[in-house]
Amino acid sequence: MADEPLRLVDLFSGMGCASMGFAQAGFEPATALEIDPLRCELYRQNVGIEPVLADVMDVTGSDLLRAGGLEAGGKFCVVGCPPCQSFSSLADTSGADSETFGRRGGYVAKFTELVVEMMPLGVVFENVQGMVSGAGRRFFDDHVGALDDAGYDTRHRVVNAADFGVPQNRRRLIAVSVRRDVAERGAMGRIGEFLDGNVGRRRTVKDAIGDLRRLGPGEFDPADPHHRASDHGPRVLERIRNVSRDGGNRKNIPRRLWLDCHKRLARGAETSYGRMRWDEPSPTMTCRCTTPACGRFTHPVLDRGITVREAARLQTIPDEAALSEYVSKNAAIIGDAVPVLLARRIAETLRGAIGRAGSGGTL
Repeated sequence: MADEPLRLVDLFSGMGCASMGFAQAGFEPATALEIDPLRCELYRQNVGIEPVLADVMDVTGSDLLRAGGLEAGGKFCVVGCPPCQSFSSLADTSGADSETFGRRGGYVAKFTELVVEMMPLGVVFENVQGMVSGAGRRFFDDHVGALDDAGYDTRHRVVNAADFGVPQNRRRLIAVSVRRDVAERGAMGRIGEFLDGNVGRRRTVKDAIGDLRRLGPGEFDPADPHHRASDHGPRVLERIRNVSRDGGNRKNIPRRLWLDCHKRLARGAETSYGRMRWDEPSPTMTCRCTTPACGRFTHPVLDRGITVREAARLQTIPDEAALSEYVSKNAAIIGDAVPVLLARRIAETLRGAIGRAGSGGTL
């Protein structure tokens, strides 16, 4: 085992952003699990291995170990972000949403079950901040408690990706667990310090996308199929043109052009049709991050929503990474992803926490 690389199991893997970040930190992806065929194919192209195409509820730890050529308790770590929308502070956990809420709570419990069955050296759990500040707290507490019983120590924080070099304000719960028998002395304290985040000057929207070809509505970069601007209709384009450059929002739009839903609001939805600011990190990339009506997703100075390439840059996804040919699918895939740079920095810290067990030493 001394010569084996430190390997990775990526659950709810999406297009592979977490695996790409871990690979940059020296991990070797062993296997992954994803329910969506398109994301599986993108993962294969981006990471170089075929993920398991299945619902997590239908697999066992033994299935995943077999797929990755691993043994329980071996030299690997697990990363995962169970589906999280129902744990948002905006989610309604009664009535129509209650079934979805319970099912997604079940995904968290299943993630924990798989981890305990596989007994990796370390575990990274990523989710929305509602997992600790909202209705999902009980599921997260159960996760930490089960890992404690299985022999793991955990440190967690709600972090802002912008504090780790990502040009995006993206607040997420990050929990890092390390098996006690392989943790370096003082490792958990160092993980806690790392999660407090401190990178000095934050990277900005301009840092991330300022070098890209300037495009008007409907224009595209012939050298980059994913840098293609939406061809907005006349009404949408008129709204956008009324929004002040570099940070304006829908309140700059004449009321006659407001959406009907906005006319009914006394307050709120101020970010709709909002422009990003050049000299600040972007807002959180969501599943609708190329649609101006759905948030502050309008270019700082150009009269259009951001392109798929710009959204990917703000998620620190490399330009060479494979994406879908469909813009709407790309927006969802990108919005769901862990920023690659954040994953890399977490992986580097985790690797240091498990010391010789993660760097070629014997277990």
